[in-house]
Amino acid sequence: MRIIWSFLVLAPIFLLIASGLKAQEGSIDCNNRFLTLVNPVRGRDKWSDKTISPLINQYSLVKEVGFAATWLLQYDALIDPEIASTTKGFDPNQEIGLFLEVSPDLAKDARVIYPGFSAWASPKAVFLSGYRESERRKLLNTLFGQFKDTFGYYPKSIGAWWIDSYSLNYLSQKYGVNSAMIVADQKTTDNYGVWGQWWGIPYYPSKANVLTPASSKESQMDLVVIQWAQRDLSKAYGEGPAYSNYSLQANDYISLGKNTDYFNGLIKNYLDCGNEIGQVTVGLETGIEGASYLTEYENQLIALSKIQDLMFVTMSDFAQSYMNYYSQNPEEVSLSDGDSEWLLTPQKRMNQKLGDEIFYNPQISFSDYFVADTSNFLDRRLESNPRSPGGRYFPYYLLAWGALSILFILKKKVLNSILATLFLVAGFGLILRSSEQFGWIVYFGPVLQNLALAQALIVLVVFAGFYFLRPRLLASILPLTFGLDALLVRLRYTEISSSRYFGLAWDALRFVGLKFQEPFRIAFVNQDFPNEVASSLLKLNFDKVWENPYMSLFIYPAIHLAVGLVIYKLIKKSSFKTKLIILSFLALLFALHLSWVLAYDPRVTTYAL
Repeated sequence: MRIIWSFLVLAPIFLLIASGLKAQEGSIDCNNRFLTLVNPVRGRDKWSDKTISPLINQYSLVKEVGFAATWLLQYDALIDPEIASTTKGFDPNQEIGLFLEVSPDLAKDARVIYPGFSAWASPKAVFLSGYRESERRKLLNTLFGQFKDTFGYYPKSIGAWWIDSYSLNYLSQKYGVNSAMIVADQKTTDNYGVWGQWWGIPYYPSKANVLTPASSKESQMDLVVIQWAQRDLSKAYGEGPAYSNYSLQANDYISLGKNTDYFNGLIKNYLDCGNEIGQVTVGLETGIEGASYLTEYENQLIALSKIQDLMFVTMSDFAQSYMNYYSQNPEEVSLSDGDSEWLLTPQKRMNQKLGDEIFYNPQISFSDYFVADTSNFLDRRLESNPRSPGGRYFPYYLLAWGALSILFILKKKVLNSILATLFLVAGFGLILRSSEQFGWIVYFGPVLQNLALAQALIVLVVFAGFYFLRPRLLASILPLTFGLDALLVRLRYTEISSSRYFGLAWDALRFVGLKFQEPFRIAFVNQDFPNEVASSLLKLNFDKVWENPYMSLFIYPAIHLAVGLVIYKLIKKSSFKTKLIILSFLALLFALHLSWVLAYDPRVTTYAL
């Protein structure tokens, strides 16, 4: 009897010990735990071993443990026939995506000027945020077009250490990208400062800011952000690599004298069963860190293969699982390593021990949403207390335009109303396009202190002028004079090796015009100039017009009024046929000018107060 009672008392203890041993052996035993294996692949000019071996060796380890993985190809790797052929031969568990780093070859093929004399990893050169909005679209369309030509479909997964929110929205809406990877929080590592997102946890980003978790379904992008090099929950909080190297990356923690045991500890923290979903991102940069840390990479894969109930999924598959589980971000996620605890909500993130508290505003973006960041340091750090989103701006000029148009119709001056509108768009279109968005006043033209009032006054003055303007021919000519800008904005001149070139820029790199050589030799030229030459061609810089409010508001339109009067004087006594030819030519140039106005990129931003 005593034996039976002893068994009944000790049995639960033995069961607890056995379950504890089992948990230690397998680390995690709960549902919805995901491993996302991601391997960025740059062009082989960055590899220490220029052969295809680093890619094959890394893939062989992944295949040996039977993991699904995502391979993100940078453009130079994508156009490498051997890399493309090798990745096409990967097993069906492997996903091929894109690594959104800009290279000189990508810029050239996209017809975009690449920043000359810049280190390849400089943020103004390598990240899309270093380029204007129109240039980003060209770069991305070229990149995705090349991917489809190579693999026959568009990728669902993308990555880069930084991806601006304008580009993310564009890729989500146009190409259906559902998964994006950016670097985990680091304040000042590698000239890149990224700070403030959920600490290592996946989330739906807001449409305004990739670092801000969306607080509602309406404000979120239809994609999931995961993080590269998820950090130690306590030790990685600080400035520089001395802190950020406390991460899941083999090259990071090995440099600190750590080993796979440290990796296992971080994994356990991130896959904690206290949260509904746990996810870790593991990988190596193929041919770079992958060449030196392949043995530790293998140790990581072996350790991961021993974790019970861990699902090995690609980036896009994880994103789909996350979307199936959450229609929007969870109300609260927590992470703890026993030393400090992170509390993460759509409203804020907080770590009391580390003194971290950042409040989120999903309506505030970084300025790189609109304008190119040409600085040498990437500063994308959320403030502890975000700014107000503004909200005082209203486009009153639209009300003024509508009321005046109705008045002109009632006064039977419909043509005058149309011509006034064309003059407004052609001469002041960049001012009228300026508005408030995501906490910024976004200026396409000059910076005006009271934008809404200035826009309304411009409409009133122009309509008043066209109300009394006579004769009809002059009124028709005045808007068309802006068509001449379509030629002026494309004029280019340079001298190369005692030869002079004068002509038009077909695009950022293509020059069409005449080449003058001594003695009296003239040749027609239609060619691409090298990046450095194309970017240094002399041109009429219209940005100078928009930098000065007096120039853009008064002198610029006055010049066109004077030109219109000259043209009117020259052709008023001409034959109907001559008038028709001249007006048709001006109308064609006018259409080109309007397309330029409508496609012009934001020029500068200021805080919306």
